[in-house]
Amino acid sequence: MMKKSQFILVSQLKEKLLEFPKIVTFLEKKDPFFIEKTLSWLKSVEDILSTNNISQVSEMAGFRAKILAAKIGDVRGFNSKKNQMKTAANILYDSQSTALHVLIPHENKMNECRDITKQLIALTVQSQSLHYKDDNFEDFVKKVWLFILSDNDLKLGGVKLKSMLSEMDILMLMADEIDLKDFS
Repeated sequence: MMKKSQFILVSQLKEKLLEFPKIVTFLEKKDPFFIEKTLSWLKSVEDILSTNNISQVSEMAGFRAKILAAKIGDVRGFNSKKNQMKTAANILYDSQSTALHVLIPHENKMNECRDITKQLIALTVQSQSLHYKDDNFEDFVKKVWLFILSDNDLKLGGVKLKSMLSEMDILMLMADEIDLKDFS
């Protein structure tokens, strides 16, 4: 089984969490589409968790279910929209908290890997073994990675990264951290 991308998971969840304050503002301004926007946000987080086989997907679906269920009422004169709005408002904190709870350990792991990657790239630059000409950037990133794996002093760091991330994630991290000026 292929490892899921930690890099993509972290960036997608961060993006969703950065959108969250807008949802709160929609509530504050009594935006008529607050419920729809909240449901949409919940569904998008749910999709990210589902794609990555993260069990909190059920919690997100549960939050959506609460909002949807609030629309159903058997009392005469029942204001379903108001009830739904109140329910949506009540689950806001818990829903973002669940997403944040999923993000933090993955983000910490990515930060640790980013630190290792920065060190390995700095040592590669110091070795003056690789120079960027007019290579394709992706090919150059792969060259740097192969150099790290083949160099006796750097190999251990490369193996540590491989134990924590997929090869694709390592290459994306390296692409993020490589400054071509250092290799010219």
